Amino acid sequence: MKSGYGVVHKIQALDKQDHTDDLIRRMRTVSRGDTVDIDFSRAGKMYPNGVVPFAAAVDFYRSAGYLFSTSNMPPNVERTHVMHPMQVSDYVKHQTRLTHNVWQYRDESEAQTLADLYIEALVDQIRCEAGVVDSLNWCLYEVMDNVFQHSRAECGYVMMQVHKHQRLCAITVADTGIGIQKSLLLSSPDGKVDKSRLRQAHTAIDEAVKQGVTSKGNLNQGNGLFGLQRAVEINGGELRITSGRGRWTNGPDASTTELSRPVLDPDLHQATTVDWQLDCSTPVRIEDALGRYRIGSDFLESIETPDGHHRVAVVDLEDSLGSRVKGEEVRTRLLNYIGAGAQYLVLDFSGVGVVSSSFADEVLGKLAVELGELEFRRRVFVDAASPTNRSLIERAIALRLVTGI
Repeated sequence: MKSGYGVVHKIQALDKQDHTDDLIRRMRTVSRGDTVDIDFSRAGKMYPNGVVPFAAAVDFYRSAGYLFSTSNMPPNVERTHVMHPMQVSDYVKHQTRLTHNVWQYRDESEAQTLADLYIEALVDQIRCEAGVVDSLNWCLYEVMDNVFQHSRAECGYVMMQVHKHQRLCAITVADTGIGIQKSLLLSSPDGKVDKSRLRQAHTAIDEAVKQGVTSKGNLNQGNGLFGLQRAVEINGGELRITSGRGRWTNGPDASTTELSRPVLDPDLHQATTVDWQLDCSTPVRIEDALGRYRIGSDFLESIETPDGHHRVAVVDLEDSLGSRVKGEEVRTRLLNYIGAGAQYLVLDFSGVGVVSSSFADEVLGKLAVELGELEFRRRVFVDAASPTNRSLIERAIALRLVTGI
């Protein structure tokens, strides 16, 4: 095939793994140096389980010397950064969209940074029932870190969508590494894995989901997929893992090995995608998922004082003090602190200038309505507020309680 030849690959949607399989099949007809034009004119739904593995595959082929162009890309597709994933170094607080687009992370530090930012975004946007935040906080980094622990890939890809009205969180993590089956064959300690179950890709995934099957001595390592699977199961959510030619799910669809399924490279790049959804309106405890007792909440540790109280420094929220939209995020975060087990919440207004009436209403007025006045007065306390701010806050609370909405 002549170098520079143009190939058009049309995208119908990016809402499942199959669209990446279609791209791999198309790339088999292309030579290095050829340009593949991705036509997004018919692109419809964009979900993490379709966008993330597709972005990983494009990066893989691009690094191998293939060329890509795009045409007819609508704004909703462009915003996902599917063709050029965001870099962690690009993130600027309050300026960069964190969710609903693809991020590439290159080491454990960047994985931790993204995981922390995702948790922060979740607690600001969705009211989560008991244990949801801690469960996601534990599972997310563990799954992202698997890229460096097991896949032998140089980087990972991740995307989180937050659906506020449905109180749903959808996340996909992908890599272009050696795949779960080959990873277990090469590195599993004797006695940890039933070797006969590694003959097929989907049963190898099933082995990887078992507790501690790849443990390296650390309490968390080897429990990432197990903890995720148990947390999702308790929560009533969905988990799908695609690795090499194997597909595994905790849902009604059958897990299977498809020998005809295309992979990037059967020797070194079988690739893995882990996709799951959590229902934030359904409680789940990570200690139940892991089968061990855990004291306290990782989510609450950041605001816990030595005497066991939970104090929020309002000055740290300065960027939100004049905005009703940001005020809604602050109120959601406070409700999540309470839901995570904070018996008493102290809002420390030290060093804060005059807050806006809209902020006082959106945060404390509506919080009083949601909790009920008696519960609000018993559990939420304002400390070190100036006379002006205290007056604004009390007026906002009184007006909201009168209307009851």
